[in-house]
Amino acid sequence: MSGVISKAIQMLDLLVPQGIEKEMSMTEMSRELGWPVQSVHRILKSLAEHGFVTQNAKTKKYKLGLSLMKYGFLMHDSLMLRSVARPFMEQLVEKTGETVYLATRENAEGVYIDSIDSPQILKISEPIGLRLPLFIGASNRVILAYLPKKTREALLSAADWTSVPSLKSLTREYIESEMELIQAQGYAITTGEATSETTGIGAPIFSYENTVIGSLNCAGPSSRFTPENIEKYSCYTKKYADLISAELGFRNRARLNFY
Repeated sequence: MSGVISKAIQMLDLLVPQGIEKEMSMTEMSRELGWPVQSVHRILKSLAEHGFVTQNAKTKKYKLGLSLMKYGFLMHDSLMLRSVARPFMEQLVEKTGETVYLATRENAEGVYIDSIDSPQILKISEPIGLRLPLFIGASNRVILAYLPKKTREALLSAADWTSVPSLKSLTREYIESEMELIQAQGYAITTGEATSETTGIGAPIFSYENTVIGSLNCAGPSSRFTPENIEKYSCYTKKYADLISAELGFRNRARLNFY
C-alpha cells in the first residue's frame, strides 16, 4: 500500500503547474516516470475517482483536480485563522484572566488549534489537538449551531447518543434546543461537559465566505464563572470573535457588534 501511495504522490508532483496549468497524457506520464502504462492508468483512475486529478475531455490529458485545491484552502484557512486570532486571544486573556482556546471543525469534531493559558494558579489547560464531537463543549457547540441546517442535522443523526463521551448526559433533543438559544444570543455556554467543574463560553468565527470556520473560547473553573462574570466574559468573547471574523473578511457587517 505504501508503494502505491508513494507512486500516487510522484504522479501528483509531476502534474504540479510550473507557472501555467500543466496537462499530461497517460503516455507522457508513463515515459516521464518510467512506469508501465497499465500502472499509470490504474493510479490515475483512483486519483480521478477522488477528484485529485481530472481529465480534459478534448485532449484526454490529465491535470490536478479540485480536491487538492480544497485541501490547500483548508490548510491556508487554518494557518490564517491562527495568525489573525492570536492577538485577539491575548486581549481576551487580559480581559478575563481565564484560559482562551481557538477551535476549528474537522468533519464531526471540534479541534483545539491554539490556546493561551490563564495566568492564575488554578486554571484549565487542555492540550492543542484535543478533539470532541461538535455537540460537546461551548467551543464546539457554537460551531455546530452556525453550520448549514442540513449539515447540522446530518451530524446529529449520525451521532451515537447511547455512548456520548460527555461527563453530563446529553440528548439530541437537548442539543437541538441549545442550537436555537445559541443562535439567538450569539454564543454558547456549557458547564462540566468535557472537564469536571469547568465552564466554557464559545463564540463563532466566520470566514470571508460567510461560513463558520471556528470559534473563540474562554474557559475556567466554574467557581469563578459567577453570573456577573459570565455576562462580562460572554461579551468579551463575542467581541473578539467578531473582530477576528472581520479581519478574515467576513462581510455580513450587520451581524457584527464592535462594542
